[in-house]
Amino acid sequence: MSKPIKVMLWVFSALIFWPAMHALGSGNDFDIFIRAAYALKDGSDMYLQPRLNGLFYYYSPLFAWFLQPFTVFRGLSFAHESMLPDILYDLVFVKTVWGLLTFFFIYRIITIVKSQFTFTSTSKKAWFWGLCMVFCYRWFFMNLWYGQLTVFVLWTILESLVAKWNKFRWLQLAPMSLALNIKILPLFLFGKLGLDLDVKRGLTIIAWVLFFIAVPFMVYPYDYILGQTSNWLQAVNPLKSNHVITVGEGGFVDLGAMVVKFFTRYDIPTEPMACITELSHDAIFKITMALRLFAMGIVTLIYFRIKRSQLQHKLWVGISVFTAVIPLVFPHQRDYSFAFLIPSVVYLVFNWVNPFVNETGSFDYKSWFNLQSSIFVLSLGMLGAVIFFELFSLETRYWIIGSRMQGLGGLIFVSNYFIWLNKQLYISKS
Repeated sequence: MSKPIKVMLWVFSALIFWPAMHALGSGNDFDIFIRAAYALKDGSDMYLQPRLNGLFYYYSPLFAWFLQPFTVFRGLSFAHESMLPDILYDLVFVKTVWGLLTFFFIYRIITIVKSQFTFTSTSKKAWFWGLCMVFCYRWFFMNLWYGQLTVFVLWTILESLVAKWNKFRWLQLAPMSLALNIKILPLFLFGKLGLDLDVKRGLTIIAWVLFFIAVPFMVYPYDYILGQTSNWLQAVNPLKSNHVITVGEGGFVDLGAMVVKFFTRYDIPTEPMACITELSHDAIFKITMALRLFAMGIVTLIYFRIKRSQLQHKLWVGISVFTAVIPLVFPHQRDYSFAFLIPSVVYLVFNWVNPFVNETGSFDYKSWFNLQSSIFVLSLGMLGAVIFFELFSLETRYWIIGSRMQGLGGLIFVSNYFIWLNKQLYISKS
């Protein structure tokens, strides 16, 4: 390993340690998860009422079961005079474990990327990892800072569909199946298997999902878990009205949230008004669904082109187009969900480094710089990948979030990526 790469590795390790430590003493989604685990332990309904600050639990009974070991500390908290004043023991312990697991997920993602992309010189490799660290760090930071599951879900997708398992191959599809049982986001990758006509792997995933759903039935009373599982499936049903049209919710970056922001006059605290023209709820619903279907149609068309092409890294590119639209198509997505752009950013950087970095290690900026690369950098800036939003004042950050700058940045990046990818497909065909 070259010295520049070793330095980057140490810098990156230090940078991801910081948000993980912050998460221990701050509120995040695990405050909701642990209270759902309490409800499961008590035999009460996890989905009927908000768990904390008006926020509901939307994950599976299995996930709440995984958290049961931490409930033994229920009711205990650190002293008021300590470094973690009045923070519950169980929250600190579960957040510590989740932080360590997220480090492992990041390590595995990096390992899988390393196995997919090779370079003709050490300088190109250093540029590749350096640019990937710059552009992708914020998404790792956000997921560690807020104790999110997006990095976990991304890891399961890459582990199940990209990584090479020499041993225990029958377990390879278990990670993504587990993620499907906790969050439905990998469901979009199930569509990829359908387009591949990969019946065997599709059925294997279904079998694993059913197994994970069945696990709580082995531990808790049948009627109770049956009711909880039914409530969970109703809560995450993507066709449910509060998922199809996200009205009056702040800070989201998906297509539905952007349509609501720009075509309604909902007054959301801390957010500026950005209504272009006010539309009815029915019109909002139709526009949102049309945009989601359009995005899914574009992905399908591009994926068929990828399958027929001679493009290098075909598997990686195919997965990247599916993961890229997840933050835009699924409802209730926030800025940390753009971690799903990592496969597309990695492939983009690889195609920047190879032709534009010479053997001496110099980057040919003049040849690289054009309208399309400028749009990529602009959109990554809007996403916070180039400009670190935490350096701004709270009022500025509220304006960025409230104006849906991050969502617009994601939309611009994905659109530009698809246009650029079509160009790459044309070149590989010729």
